[in-house]
Amino acid sequence: MEVLVSLAILGTVTGAVFEQINSMQKKSASEAVNVDLTQQSRDFVNQTVHDLHMAGYPGPGMYANPQRQLLVAYGLIRVSPTEILMEGDVNNDGAVESVDISYVASDPNDPNCPCIRRSAQPKIEADSFSQPTNPFYTETQQVFPPGTGAGQSGENLFAYYDQNGNPVDLSTGSDRSTLQGIANLASIRTVKINLSLLTNQRDPQTGNFLRTSMSASSRLNY
Repeated sequence: MEVLVSLAILGTVTGAVFEQINSMQKKSASEAVNVDLTQQSRDFVNQTVHDLHMAGYPGPGMYANPQRQLLVAYGLIRVSPTEILMEGDVNNDGAVESVDISYVASDPNDPNCPCIRRSAQPKIEADSFSQPTNPFYTETQQVFPPGTGAGQSGENLFAYYDQNGNPVDLSTGSDRSTLQGIANLASIRTVKINLSLLTNQRDPQTGNFLRTSMSASSRLNY
């Protein structure tokens, strides 16, 4: 009887120890995923804020005769709640780059989408809408679909504000191809970035899918 009681106690203690070890391993795995999500979010937000700060530099006003299109950055070219196409010296190398940041809802060749892709390419001697597409890009993966509808994050990826902090309604997008579009873009003074990432891994404590969100605002300097 004493041996049986001892074995029962040992089994109970051992089971409790292994349960704690298993719980710690799961928590460690979730923390590692959270760290990765946070780092991805921070990298994307920091890069986008930097790009927006450099948008429009060097502008037409810096040249006495700005005829060569590749030397001039026109700032925001096309914007929507899920895309920004802009021009600016984002690499601080004296050359103007055409930068496209866009949300990709799905890609049959990329299981990590929904995602956000950023590509940058030196501007060529052509209008802002005729710049070639760079096949190389950086990608922020496992993006929670932005928007305010069902199954979406609750916020647009990009929100736009005028000089008084009032929202600029660009729900259908706008670009420089029309006078009204140019006026719409000129009214934007601040861009807010709202990013949410969601994985298919569950938190062992809550049972919910792991998610992280990050926001930042960038004021345009041109």
